[in-house]
Amino acid sequence: MTEAKIAMAFMELGILVFSLCFHEFGHALAATKLGDPTPKLLGRLTMNPRAHVDPIGTLLFPMIMFLYPSFFLFGWAKPVPITPQNFRKPRRDGALVALAGPAMNLILAVVSFGVFYGLESSSFLGMDETSIAVSVKFFQFLLWMNIALAVFNLIPIYPLDGSWVLKAALPPKWSYQVSRLDPYGFIILFGIFFLLRLL
Repeated sequence: MTEAKIAMAFMELGILVFSLCFHEFGHALAATKLGDPTPKLLGRLTMNPRAHVDPIGTLLFPMIMFLYPSFFLFGWAKPVPITPQNFRKPRRDGALVALAGPAMNLILAVVSFGVFYGLESSSFLGMDETSIAVSVKFFQFLLWMNIALAVFNLIPIYPLDGSWVLKAALPPKWSYQVSRLDPYGFIILFGIFFLLRLL
């Protein structure tokens, strides 16, 4: 394994960690703004990685995947705890909190696209060609990583954010029926990933 590949893997891991922390911070910020102090009380209203990083899901699994792309592993951060009873409209506000995470990833994607486009189209701030090439790779990966995180988290399967949005959109009776599938959410997700790998 070359030093360049290892350096690239660490760069990709850093981007993932930052993007996941920004995602979870979005949940915490939305919950706080909507009247739930739980994330702030538990120290989650921060961009500090120590508050959001899961050693296995945020560091170990992704690093293995970046170093050995043949392994299909996905990452996650520690979910932000919320107390829906603190919301004025628990169903609606819970859905808004769920949407806040993917929304933060889309914001990062838009910013990344702007910088990436600027780097690709001109000599940026007098940087040399090597620095521009490295920066292009950085912001290109940041762009696609955040698009992937936003889309992935909107899949309406527990424990992803899309499941909470779906439940809020459905009538209570149907929402209850969908919730009965929650214990099998991880199995369903792994099944989907396995099928995608076969395509």
